[in-house]
Amino acid sequence: MQKKWYWEPNELPKKLYGDGAYVFGFQVEGARWDPVGSLEESEPKKQFSVVPVVNCKPVLLVEGKEDKNVYQCPVYKNESRGKTFVFFAQLKTKHNPLKWTLGGVAMILDVEGVSDSFPFGKEPAA
Repeated sequence: MQKKWYWEPNELPKKLYGDGAYVFGFQVEGARWDPVGSLEESEPKKQFSVVPVVNCKPVLLVEGKEDKNVYQCPVYKNESRGKTFVFFAQLKTKHNPLKWTLGGVAMILDVEGVSDSFPFGKEPAA
């Protein structure tokens, strides 16, 4: 994950062909993405946390060589989850990944009104 927002395109590293794609609009449900760069507890009364720009690129994982500081976070198309599973995102964490599994933490691609409320070209109000 980048530590940049979508309105900072000049700040993002230049990409070579085949190095994935920059994507904005993911929201973490049940936890939050800390600006330092890891998964943390949700803020009080906030169900979703908008994630900064993500460099999405496919990586083949070797079974049995899982990183103990990475949570394999399920990504769903919408809040209903169900049959809308897309892929597993690898999110860094300082906690045991089992904590997030037990908490049902997931990333959602389409949460109506959450990332839409971000002003284009301006940092969101805290």
